[in-house]
Amino acid sequence: MARTLDGKTVVGRTLSQGHLLRMVGTMRLVLGLVALLGAIVFLEGTSWDIQWHTFLGRDRTLIPPHILMLSGVAISGVSGLVAVVLESVWARRDAQVARASTSFASVFSGSLGAYVVGFAALDAAVAFPLDAYWHALYGIDVAIWAPFHVMFVVGMGVVALGSAYMLASAANLAAGIRSRRAARIGVMIALATVLAIFTLLLFDSLTVQRSLNLGFAYFNFFPLLAGLLTAFVLVAAAYALPWRWSATAVAGVYLLLGAVMAVYVQPATDWLVGVERLTYRRAHPLTSAVALEWFMGPLLTAILIDLVMRRATRKQWSSGKQALFLTLACAISMFPIMTLRPAFFVLVLAVLGVTGSLISFVPGLLVTYIGTRLGRNIGESISNLER
Repeated sequence: MARTLDGKTVVGRTLSQGHLLRMVGTMRLVLGLVALLGAIVFLEGTSWDIQWHTFLGRDRTLIPPHILMLSGVAISGVSGLVAVVLESVWARRDAQVARASTSFASVFSGSLGAYVVGFAALDAAVAFPLDAYWHALYGIDVAIWAPFHVMFVVGMGVVALGSAYMLASAANLAAGIRSRRAARIGVMIALATVLAIFTLLLFDSLTVQRSLNLGFAYFNFFPLLAGLLTAFVLVAAAYALPWRWSATAVAGVYLLLGAVMAVYVQPATDWLVGVERLTYRRAHPLTSAVALEWFMGPLLTAILIDLVMRRATRKQWSSGKQALFLTLACAISMFPIMTLRPAFFVLVLAVLGVTGSLISFVPGLLVTYIGTRLGRNIGESISNLER
């Protein structure tokens, strides 16, 4: 009789442990999506902020675009913190949860993505008051490549990447097909958000002021930065997601995020101008200035990446050959092909000249190759994370 009772106790404990592990998967899915929402809110708020500073200037610190950006940081940071706290408590009760978690300082347990989200959101939160202090010391500017602007944007870009890790681990722990599918769709949106947030740093690289004057020619940073970013994100998507057109899907969501800016930013700015009783400093476009310069290169690159991946799988290419063709596919992203100004890259090449183009695009191609290798490693790590 006692043996029977012990058996029932063991069975009940096992069921409870399995249920707790499923709860961890659900928690990672929900909070990963919340962290991703915060990154998207930050992205759209930053687009509004760029519009405001470009056509109206900077009047005070807590303007509505800044509040929207800070709300995104807060949403992401709180979600990462709650994820770590909950999982740390559950890991102490259940050995299965502890094995599925990443330990930190022998005290905390959580998914790797939750740590990334939390620390990156903290980085972005610290950047905001430092940026306000920077402007107080050195005056007002609208350059994206100001020190703490870069810190702010990079922090939230890493938040989006952390949410991709959270959602990937949720997919690997999910018991149901629907939860697994929802988590993978979240990973797709998260990678598109990474690409979109880091795209904000590319615009300044197209200006002469941000190019390196070598005396005999200008070295332009756009090919290097765009090649690295696009190759890293889209190749990671191709390896992380088990879909035939995964990179193309990520690029499609990237364009959708730009379309959201095009729809809401200028009406929101007009509304706020009326509320604040201000006037524009100069003529403004009918839509978001960021959306006008949104790049088409990632979509063209993504289609080629998916075609290369299908061909490589069918023909069983070696790792080196696959990396070479992926690099060539990603090379398209080094040209600034804008959505509404597709021929703009011709002007850039004309300004750089033959010498400037060579010294800008050759290193860009080498760094793009590095991006493809990094993307493959990241994509494989995402797909196998905390199984």
